[in-house]
Amino acid sequence: MNDLKKHNILIIGGPNTGKTHFGIQLYERINSRQFEFKIDPKNRPSDLSIFDDGLKNIYNGKRAAHTETGANRSIELVITDEKKSEVKLAFPDYAGEQITSIVENRQVNDLWRNYIDNSTSWVLFIRLNELTPLEDIVNKGIPSAEEIQKRNSQPPPVKVSEAAFFIELLQTLAYIKGLSTFSPIGQPNLTVVLSCWDELETSEDQVPSTLLQEMLPMLFNFLNNNWKKESLSILGLSSTERSLTDEPDEDFIEREPINFGYFIDKSGKRQQDLTLSIRDFIGHE
Repeated sequence: MNDLKKHNILIIGGPNTGKTHFGIQLYERINSRQFEFKIDPKNRPSDLSIFDDGLKNIYNGKRAAHTETGANRSIELVITDEKKSEVKLAFPDYAGEQITSIVENRQVNDLWRNYIDNSTSWVLFIRLNELTPLEDIVNKGIPSAEEIQKRNSQPPPVKVSEAAFFIELLQTLAYIKGLSTFSPIGQPNLTVVLSCWDELETSEDQVPSTLLQEMLPMLFNFLNNNWKKESLSILGLSSTERSLTDEPDEDFIEREPINFGYFIDKSGKRQQDLTLSIRDFIGHE
């Protein structure tokens, strides 16, 4: 057996960004041994509690339940590619509210410090279709005198923009990791995943990095200024190709979950094999 190079992939995603669906769909593919990356039967984890409930829901055509707020679990997968080289991947599972808390409270607990310290790759999930549109004179117009008076009498709570939120998050992670941003970062490798791609109105040849630049230019510039080109990937992802609900989707059940899902690679090409995204995660071309 080859010596294992351990790649600890830290999945970073706030609430409702699709990381649970992705984890389930990715595991089902490597477990099926039909795709580029596979899991040897002897290396199958004995404890799949991370995926149990979500698997049941998805195979019943329903969306996976939200991860409990206080949950913190992880699973390690030893997988091989077509060249028989082996990689050990570690996936943590947690509620997305923990990511929000890191930015809002400017604090990282011991468990998250351990996640960050041990990570070799970061995968940041961003759901573009749930971003709050920035209010300006172009898309909102000039408010009425009554609206101005109402706003002055009830000032809204201070809230950072989505771009500022993600930048603050990445700066916090970099600080805990002991990274310097005086020169571009080479490790951890960073992959930005634009999740729920099927819900976005995009052309067939839409390049994910271009879309991120259009919608979150400040974040796009931050990423390109602070990560080496070879250590940064921006992908699109649709884990289930449709929005699942609490009601069974009969077509999804009949065709089976493993036949749904794709990602958009860096060039804008649609890839049905979700396991190929692992190459970007660990930084291998």
